[in-house]
Amino acid sequence: MKVDRVIIKSKRDFVNLERIQIKPNLLFIFGDRELLCDQNFQEILDRNFSDVIKFGCSSAGEIMGLEVHERSITITAVEFELTEIKIEDVLLTNYKNSVECGEVLCEKFKKDGLKHIMVLSDGVNVNGACLVEGIQNKLPNGIAVTGGLAGDGVDFNKTFVYDKLGKPIENCVSAIGFYGNSLDVAYGSNGGWNSFGLERLVTKSKGNVLYEVDNQPALLLYKEFLGEKVNELPAAGLLFPLSLRQNDKEEPVVRTIHGVNDEDQSLVFAGNIPEGSYVKLMKANVDRLINGAELSAEASIEMIGKGESELAILISCVGRRLVLKQLVEEEVEAVSEVLGNQAKITGFYSYGEIAPFKDGSASVLHNQTMTVTTFSEK
Repeated sequence: MKVDRVIIKSKRDFVNLERIQIKPNLLFIFGDRELLCDQNFQEILDRNFSDVIKFGCSSAGEIMGLEVHERSITITAVEFELTEIKIEDVLLTNYKNSVECGEVLCEKFKKDGLKHIMVLSDGVNVNGACLVEGIQNKLPNGIAVTGGLAGDGVDFNKTFVYDKLGKPIENCVSAIGFYGNSLDVAYGSNGGWNSFGLERLVTKSKGNVLYEVDNQPALLLYKEFLGEKVNELPAAGLLFPLSLRQNDKEEPVVRTIHGVNDEDQSLVFAGNIPEGSYVKLMKANVDRLINGAELSAEASIEMIGKGESELAILISCVGRRLVLKQLVEEEVEAVSEVLGNQAKITGFYSYGEIAPFKDGSASVLHNQTMTVTTFSEK
């Protein structure tokens, strides 16, 4: 495996694409949605990499090496020497729900020799939990899926994902299938958030829309806690996600707000909030978030060993970036210290992360985690 990287910080930097020295068969592209959709950028990309798979999305911050950027584009060129890759996509608008969308997407991949699937999805028009459920329904035993939901800064307006033709479009879910026994893939996902206050019963919800908690309008819960900052939702809600549990046996998951309906006082989340489940508000501190990132990296090296990973894709939640502020690069540094200097790091800040809780378990939608996926060829 060979890896080369460039960063674009303005339209003047589009020519940096020509600096890539290897002959890649895959480009990971993460960046500001306006720059990604710039016609000049697309023309230069197509001219230099017409036969190369483009896999990427708009983001809420870009990761390259040990640095975190905003309003930029990071391009990571990868030349797999022993691994077959295939890209497929679906449009959310072509299916009745996100479960069906996930099922159809997964069924597009041949199963023989499949080693791993990585997924990127539109971040505002999808029920991420249902999308992952659909993928899991059709995923072969022993195969994991990791990935994330595209971002749009803290605006939650429009997100874009590259389709199989190499164009960034809305309502798209795209996936890469990795094939062959020469590829080792490892992953880990952890948060670092603490729940606080009372545990509350979800008394009315539908899918990822939460209407009532303890028989009170869902928005009232955040109004009582946020005060005047409630007018800054959904962005303000990123600082105070919900811990969700359906029973005492399942691992709790974290859910963040993606939208607010003032008319019926409901909240839209990245994934399902089932009626009868229990939720608690959460908050975080810097040390715990950085430790969560470190734990994600440690989980990945338990699978393939320290110093083995050649490429690391980091997908971290935009809410973590808002909490960490100027210390945000410390969570990237924590991952790098665990993986080792040989790992080339890239990634983005997302509206949701996809990964198993641990090796061998099913993948789920996470919020507020640092998710690490590493690749190496042998």
